[in-house]
Amino acid sequence: MDPRYAMIEEIREQPGLLQSIFERRAELTAPFVALMKKHPVRKVWFIGNGSPYYAGCTLRYAAEHMLHAEAEAVPAALFHHHGDFNVSGIYAPEDILLVCPAESGHSRGQVDAARRAQSMGIRVMSTTLNPTGVLARSSDVVLPKPGEHEIAMAATKGQSMALYLILLCFIEGGRALGHLSEEEYRRYMTAMANVPENVRQTIRDTEDWFEKNEQRVMKARTFFLLGYGANYGTVQEAALKFFECHQVPTWALELEESLHGPYRGLGKEDMAFYLAAEAGPERDRMELLAGAARQFCRNQVLIQSCHRGGEGDILPIHSGDVPYVNAIEYLIPLQTLSYLIAERMGIDLSIPLVSALDPVMIPGYED
Repeated sequence: MDPRYAMIEEIREQPGLLQSIFERRAELTAPFVALMKKHPVRKVWFIGNGSPYYAGCTLRYAAEHMLHAEAEAVPAALFHHHGDFNVSGIYAPEDILLVCPAESGHSRGQVDAARRAQSMGIRVMSTTLNPTGVLARSSDVVLPKPGEHEIAMAATKGQSMALYLILLCFIEGGRALGHLSEEEYRRYMTAMANVPENVRQTIRDTEDWFEKNEQRVMKARTFFLLGYGANYGTVQEAALKFFECHQVPTWALELEESLHGPYRGLGKEDMAFYLAAEAGPERDRMELLAGAARQFCRNQVLIQSCHRGGEGDILPIHSGDVPYVNAIEYLIPLQTLSYLIAERMGIDLSIPLVSALDPVMIPGYED
């Protein structure tokens, strides 16, 4: 693999990797289901930095819906220095679950949190590329991600796999606990089964759209990415990908947040992407905002399922628009655009730009 094209090749690996996970879902989710049957959780913590933190922001609502547990996502360093697993004292240790949606599985903040949790009798679930590594050794449930470490500096497939693995566990756990009806369970599992092919198609959808719209994309001086519900976590992750790939300033906004200051900065040539995912009042308001904002910025692009049809400034993707599951599907076009914009700018995404910080800050442990 030519390192210059590693990121797009890693994006294109995702359908096969996700399919392999789905085919092993019974084996992979069994330890989590057993844990839930032994003692259901009442509080779920998601802890991480960067992409793992944004995964938690995406998954917290799935945890609340499927496990009937309060859920919270916190940056690892904030939690380490200022947080507490049970500040009110209302939970027993076995009531609490720490989830670490890790990339490599050796980031200092997540390992420290996992060790602290286990010392208190709190259960830990993690995703990792190394199922015997330092984070895995402090976890009760280890979800191994298939594939190799990513060559590109901006990770993509690792995030998608972490979301997919944990969602599978929550769906199976919710069913085992009786929180999901058989109808709901079938709906979620059908949607999960469709994700690999939807991802494959969406990569092509996005490449086709970019070829037709490259000129106006490349003229944007600022990008605005808007989401709602679980997809607020999606736009946070996508903004990170945008900025670390091509360094064009990028805002990640919850739908209503855009109305409280950020849209004062809209320029005529800027570009806003709206993740118009599952139906409901939020999507209705998103479409209303996109239309109204066009007088200030002509590039108001709705990313939506191709199954909806419609006309206008639309980037159509393949998605069943099933809540929580669609967060994976709506991440893919933004991953792909991150690479395509950087590639047109001549940026080699295999070159680390700030690696000299690592020996100073030491952000990870050795496995």
